Amino acid sequence: MKARSFNLGWSFFKEGSENNKKTVTLPHDAMLYENRSKDNPSGAACAYFAGGKYIYEKTIAADEGWRNKSVILEFEGVYQKAVVYVNENKVCSNIYGYSNFFVPINDEIILGKENTIKVVADNSDVPNSRWYSGSGIYRNVKLYVGNKKHIVPDSVFVKAEADGRTFIKGEVTGGEAVKLCISKDGTLVADTLSQVTDGKFEAEIQVDDPSLWDEDTPTLYDLSIELFEAEQSLDETSLKFGFRTISWDSANGLTVNGKKVLLRGSCIHHDNGILGAAAIDEAEDRKIRIHKEAGFNAIRSAHNPCSKAILNACDKYGVYVMDEFADHWLIHKNPYDYANEEFKANWEKDLLAMIRKDFSHPSVIMYSIGNEISELGLDSGANMAKELAEYVKKIDPTRCVTAGINLMLATMAAKGKGLYGKEDGNNSGNQSMDNMPTSSFFNMLMNHMGDIMDKMASGKDADKVTARLEGILDINGYNYATSRYISEGKKYPGRVIVGSETLPRSIYKNWKLCEKLSYLIGDFVWTGWDYLGESGIGTVKYKSEMDAGDLIISGGPGLIDICGKMRPEMQWNRMIWHMTDIPEISVEPMSHAGEKNSISMWRDNDGVASWTWPGCEGKRNKVRVYATGAYVELLVNGKSYGRKKTKEYKADFKNIMYVPGTITAKSYDTENRLIGEKELLTDEGETRIMLTPSKTKLVANGEDSCFVDIDLVGDKNITKSSCDKMLRIKVDGEGELIAFGSARPAPKESFIGNTHSTYLGKAQAVIRSGQQPSKITISVSSVNRTEKLVIDCQ
Repeated sequence: MKARSFNLGWSFFKEGSENNKKTVTLPHDAMLYENRSKDNPSGAACAYFAGGKYIYEKTIAADEGWRNKSVILEFEGVYQKAVVYVNENKVCSNIYGYSNFFVPINDEIILGKENTIKVVADNSDVPNSRWYSGSGIYRNVKLYVGNKKHIVPDSVFVKAEADGRTFIKGEVTGGEAVKLCISKDGTLVADTLSQVTDGKFEAEIQVDDPSLWDEDTPTLYDLSIELFEAEQSLDETSLKFGFRTISWDSANGLTVNGKKVLLRGSCIHHDNGILGAAAIDEAEDRKIRIHKEAGFNAIRSAHNPCSKAILNACDKYGVYVMDEFADHWLIHKNPYDYANEEFKANWEKDLLAMIRKDFSHPSVIMYSIGNEISELGLDSGANMAKELAEYVKKIDPTRCVTAGINLMLATMAAKGKGLYGKEDGNNSGNQSMDNMPTSSFFNMLMNHMGDIMDKMASGKDADKVTARLEGILDINGYNYATSRYISEGKKYPGRVIVGSETLPRSIYKNWKLCEKLSYLIGDFVWTGWDYLGESGIGTVKYKSEMDAGDLIISGGPGLIDICGKMRPEMQWNRMIWHMTDIPEISVEPMSHAGEKNSISMWRDNDGVASWTWPGCEGKRNKVRVYATGAYVELLVNGKSYGRKKTKEYKADFKNIMYVPGTITAKSYDTENRLIGEKELLTDEGETRIMLTPSKTKLVANGEDSCFVDIDLVGDKNITKSSCDKMLRIKVDGEGELIAFGSARPAPKESFIGNTHSTYLGKAQAVIRSGQQPSKITISVSSVNRTEKLVIDCQ
């Protein structure tokens, strides 16, 4: 069956506010409309937003052409506890907030009438997440209309090997045969017929000399499937796939198409920064494109199944995927999460949905069945892992199975001292981050926790945990366990492992081990892209900001901020990955010169690649230089501050005075040869607003969108990092402002208003197209200054 968008024209309101209905376009995050408060029980984990119960309604006209048809709705993600009604009759419910689900509605609709679809999303019981969850229908909704005899959505599985062998299977609700056609760039390359038996079809097609899919050449083919009965066409569908063969073993590590691959991985949460959890296609595509440009070749969907739009983007750009199922199984981490009874009742259905979603995407190379499951230290957890892994292999034996194992948590549980409580659900995860100490002692504890976790991971008790999992997982994923990497190969020579979650500061050591140890297939940093929730765990906090009392809403550890801007640490990673020898200059904010700050184990530097700090002349702060050379020289306006030896591609220069002009870093090898140079310039002149859209043309379908980067610049179009201003935005024409904000960790404003302050001279807006062709005019203003941008919507 072919799907069409069902995102437009929904009415939305919060329970109890029926008189305040709004018309919204999906995907939509209802949580962004809630007030933030330290008193909200969601706490820092969910960025202090309140929960709620939300109602979405949409009418649909069912004409006579739908008689004897199958009508199916697909919801790609509703957070959470969704209940779907048709004409007030309950037709479906779905507990897990991250699984897609299908709702047949043909038996409920009334032909010739307007039918009302109602979706209730109940996220009122909080806390239920360790990160910002969002609320409501936050992913796409699709409508399928077709014959009673049709190809079942999400049932087609394609396994396309590098030698051209293509195995295809799927499910139908009737019919006699299917015609399968494979094409590339519009040209047919192979086809065949397959008979239907007991509602299923299978076929093998040979494609000669296929162009292969991998991170460097992500070539995609098109598969079209047409269902027939008595030579009459009943249904058709299509999908994209790629030819690639993956394998893994301890001697060769991970190979794709016979070539060894090391995973330069990024852990990502599902939110999209100022859009909240709304998974609009443009945002998901942009997130993956920026990851690839930054140097990553893999993502881990921490800690839930990713959207279909993410998978499409990973296929398109050549990014490998570890799709993760859940953050909890039997033991609660929050009082109202998916664990225990809800998990037991729903895991099989939800895990199947994830696998079927991933079936034919070449980017998906492994499934993670869980993250930091403390009960892996118990027999019940090991048994659950076995049941989950066996189920995955039964449905899809072509990919490897892993899990993100925190050996410290598992060993604590094994000793009866589990951090999250017991399986009976009592005393489980009911202490919010806000009830923990916030003193300097807490900061010190957090700074040392990484070392504690790492040390415990290599102990004998941790060995016992891994022994429970022997033969269950194809690849052991270790969270914060660098100390175990070398000993793992000596003690267990047949194992394959991956750093499923690691500290950003550990990348140099970790990557050296990835290159050295054949059985260590890669590293997934926490995190590649910053996110909402787990507020402040990686945020560098300054005394002036802490005294202001504003609530931090972002996590802070991302190498890329919530607006998609790469931090200087990202370039450090690229050097470690041998992708560049050009140094990077990271200037601690001159606007905070002399202030005390608080750092964490997830981020030990707050530098900005900027030498434009108006109003900070004469102030001093630290400058860090990332460079691959043995030595680095730092110069300001030609004056040398000397050379320093690099350690792990880093060198720190303290008390560097800000003087407008040029700051230069030069990198030298051991033979005193210049191997790289970088300079940052000061921009002066009158401050103005610069608008940079991600694209200048939109499709007038009501769903296309673009990101507009907003910078405060001078004569050279360089961002002024200490020149923040309150901005106001206005959108005229057939366009809609759907988000406006910045990467400021503790913003006073919301992301759904028309005013917001810049952060380090930057802000961002997201504009959605209307349904009629027009010129969309975006006006951004500060005091005595307005800049306009026109986008063509056709």
